[in-house]
Amino acid sequence: MAPTETTSIRTFLDSGAPAGSTDYTTLVVIHGWGFHGGNFKKLIPLASKSDARIVLPNRRDYPGSIPFTTEERAEFARLADTPAGSPGATERMEVVMKERAREFYDYLVDLVKAGGVVRAQGKKGGLVLAGWSLGATWLSALLTHVASFPVGDVDLKEYVRRIVYYDASYVCHGYIIPKGLYHPLHDPTLAPAEKTEQFGKWVSAYFAHGDVERSGIAALESRHYLESPSPTITRMTADELAESAYPAPGEQGGSEHGIAMASITHGTYASLRKGAFLLRDLPSGTDDWRDVEIRYLWGDASTWEMPLAYRTLFEELEETRKAGRAVRKVEWVRFRGANHFAHWDLPDKTLRGFLGDDAEVQ
Repeated sequence: MAPTETTSIRTFLDSGAPAGSTDYTTLVVIHGWGFHGGNFKKLIPLASKSDARIVLPNRRDYPGSIPFTTEERAEFARLADTPAGSPGATERMEVVMKERAREFYDYLVDLVKAGGVVRAQGKKGGLVLAGWSLGATWLSALLTHVASFPVGDVDLKEYVRRIVYYDASYVCHGYIIPKGLYHPLHDPTLAPAEKTEQFGKWVSAYFAHGDVERSGIAALESRHYLESPSPTITRMTADELAESAYPAPGEQGGSEHGIAMASITHGTYASLRKGAFLLRDLPSGTDDWRDVEIRYLWGDASTWEMPLAYRTLFEELEETRKAGRAVRKVEWVRFRGANHFAHWDLPDKTLRGFLGDDAEVQ
């Protein structure tokens, strides 16, 4: 069963529970920028053999979910245009993303209430939450703020057993784009329509990077991608694109664009990264889910943002731990040969990355 119609986030696709199983896992995947839950539809036929129920919600302003109001979109656009350091802007963006986290939290509570989600039983059952690309910021917002959310009839801690950062974005972790690395959305020579077109090809391409573990930024190829395999979206049919792409929220004036630009300008993404991964003392009786397993799955043929996001966050957490501060325990999982759309090109392996325990997916 789907969550009730009171939730602003709505389920787009749902595989349903596998027949005959009483300890299946429910996997919930949060989509990224410009592509909604339909882009993960190749996972649906694989659910049963993986003893999983796969649920693909759409965030607000994407098909089927509750749209933002005209006033909300106008506020996001205003915050995106407000200079960094302006009074109240940073605090307001923290609230904006806390609201997004609460929407997702409420969606999960309603998903459990609707039935069809079993409690976690060690490595079985429960909820696995995966956030792809920009969608990973919803995971960071949830981890940052979950301790402040009231626990009602459903205690999600009894269900959520794993959180998967899936090919999370460097920029959406709040890191500043290094000089010399190309990004079409930040290319001043491209018109807005050209940025959208070029971004689609670039972000779904395959890149031949060097050894990011050893050489860091110097190992990354940012502009020139491989001819074979070709970018994923160039191999999708018009019907497949229509069923999974939805660019409107990411265009100028759209909610996705406004929230993202404002989050970059006012340091929101950086604040969420720190709030999610750096542990802090909590008021009595609250829980920030610090015992929930965190799995960080990154494609080594993805656009430069994804390998660099992994390496930068890994080094940051290691340095923070050595300095004596508590951080979340993270399992770092390399997805060999995977681009940013591995869920489309390599759905079996992607599902194994979400639900399995391999230290490396290949």
